[in-house]
Amino acid sequence: MPIRSLTFSPDSQLLITCSDDSSVKVYDVQHANLVGTLSGHGSYVLSVDFCPDNTHFATSSSDRKVKVWDAGSRRCVHTFSEHSDQVWGVAYNDNGSKLVSVSDDKAIIVYECPI
Repeated sequence: MPIRSLTFSPDSQLLITCSDDSSVKVYDVQHANLVGTLSGHGSYVLSVDFCPDNTHFATSSSDRKVKVWDAGSRRCVHTFSEHSDQVWGVAYNDNGSKLVSVSDDKAIIVYECPI
């Protein structure tokens, strides 16, 4: 499966990837190994971004959802379902107080953080 997006954690200890098999993979950079495969999206995962606080990351998908994940437990802590079409991108602002998503529904949605 092609990897659609990837991001390092702010401390460069983790690498997160997302792909067309609906999975999000977490890698330990120092030891160069896979430490987790996360599921929760119902279709291609298109984008991923790490929060500057190093505790959360967000993913977006063609299932029209944005998910926020706890980096430590590797569990989904919140799902946004406001979009009506696939969500191509997610990004945190510089201090992690806002998360933004963009979709084929032509909407840009800004979410307040932390969740």
